[in-house]
Amino acid sequence: MKNVRLLLSIFFLSFLLACNSSVKQEELQQLNGYWEIKKVQKENEKPRIYKFNETVDFIELNENLEGFRKKVNPKLNGSFTTTKDKESLKISRQNDSIYLHYQTEMDDWKEALIHLEENEFTVENQNGIRYTYKRFKGYLDDEI
Repeated sequence: MKNVRLLLSIFFLSFLLACNSSVKQEELQQLNGYWEIKKVQKENEKPRIYKFNETVDFIELNENLEGFRKKVNPKLNGSFTTTKDKESLKISRQNDSIYLHYQTEMDDWKEALIHLEENEFTVENQNGIRYTYKRFKGYLDDEI
């Protein structure tokens, strides 16, 4: 019985540590670039997987972790058509969590950064919906 309690305690502690953001300040610059939605998952529901996106998010952050997110439409030739959608973006750290704060003339909201790698990141909004993005590399495969 003692071993079970010890194992449960270790598991719970590991879970808590995993939930805390381990993203370093300098890694946040990896958010710069073009991103497309890979999947969206609501709590306790099956994820919705995206195989094709007509619009892509372009994120640009400066060294102060402020910038913008803009919707763009990729073309087959590798260029982009920009849309009028542009959101101010500011990143902050609160209680060991990292938040992306967005603002437009009409609204403002924030998302918690759950996971960040060079080619993928996940955020969760205030409604518990998780968005996983992958780095956009174009529609055409360059490999033959």
